[in-house]
Amino acid sequence: LVLVVHGIGQKLSERVETFDFTYAINTFRVLMAKQHELMSTTHSPAAVLPINWRRKINFDYDDAASSGRSEENREAPIHRPFALSDITPNTIPTVRNIISDVLLDIPYYLSKHRSRVLHAVAAEANRIYRLWMRNNPGWQGKISIIGHSLGSVIAVDILSRQPTVPPPLGSQNESLSEEDELLLEFPVRNLFLAGSPVGFFLLLNRTNLMPRIMSKARLASIVRNIHNSGDDLGDELDPADLEPEKIGIDHGGVYGCLAVDNIYNVIHTSDPIAYSLNPCVDPEYAAKLRRAILSVPIIRRGIFRKLFSLRNKKPDNSLQRRASETKKKVVDSAHYSFTRRPTSSLSRIPQIELETRDFKYEKIVETRMHCLNENGQIDF
Repeated sequence: LVLVVHGIGQKLSERVETFDFTYAINTFRVLMAKQHELMSTTHSPAAVLPINWRRKINFDYDDAASSGRSEENREAPIHRPFALSDITPNTIPTVRNIISDVLLDIPYYLSKHRSRVLHAVAAEANRIYRLWMRNNPGWQGKISIIGHSLGSVIAVDILSRQPTVPPPLGSQNESLSEEDELLLEFPVRNLFLAGSPVGFFLLLNRTNLMPRIMSKARLASIVRNIHNSGDDLGDELDPADLEPEKIGIDHGGVYGCLAVDNIYNVIHTSDPIAYSLNPCVDPEYAAKLRRAILSVPIIRRGIFRKLFSLRNKKPDNSLQRRASETKKKVVDSAHYSFTRRPTSSLSRIPQIELETRDFKYEKIVETRMHCLNENGQIDF
């Protein structure tokens, strides 16, 4: 099950229906189904559902502000609430509508309204999860979250507050505290960030991206995976030497320490909003990693018809031949990207230094990176 959190601009869909996030998810769902057919996998296709949070919030008034306009408060003129429409001039309406419906979502989130946004997203995610479980009794699949733009920032904020073990379904009640209302009722396996400024928000908060450590047994499992991948550093790792408290944090409430197994930060090189996350773990280690490049062709035709370009691709009149070639490219590129692990930081170090240097720090950082993503890095 994949839950998708949208970014800015969904207020605009109230004026222009074609901008509705649900339509975008319908297109995305079709694309995923087509890619699933091309991959020839035995796994069932993922179900994709949107988290439409913006339509549930009216930033003009909160509960206290709404009461300020009631009849009994008309004689107290000091605190008279006003709305965005009250301060917006009637000039250049098209431009002002775009600013108010799209761009203002960012300062709203950075203001006192942040908690309202987080509560709206968490409540909608839990509502959809309950409906899913009600319609699919006995389902035991994995849950992933995709966050786009501001939605990725919201997802990171919520997942940083989650406990390591989520509460059981149905355990929440009306007496929950405000902080407990942000708890998700399900564990999140993967977090995919697209067009994400999360790296900048980590910089603003002066914090690193840290893994959530559940036990030393999990660390031992990660070390075995590093060793089995043929990594140079994996041969030197000893689980007994790795202390969980030096790798990550075992509890929620720390911004940048997410309750997920894997974080994927998908960056388009021409996206001015997207920032890297590898340096947020360790800048020196990130500088030595080889960039992981995805070259998976996208099927949909349109203004954004290619997520990653296919170079030197000549048109072919044979539909069957094109389908065969596309399938091969998808399978080959996916195999290259997700079976080959990124180059270790040891690959550029002279042999004599490899024999004499103590790589304890590198062991800790590489293990930390693998705790954040099983592929050994976050940016793709």
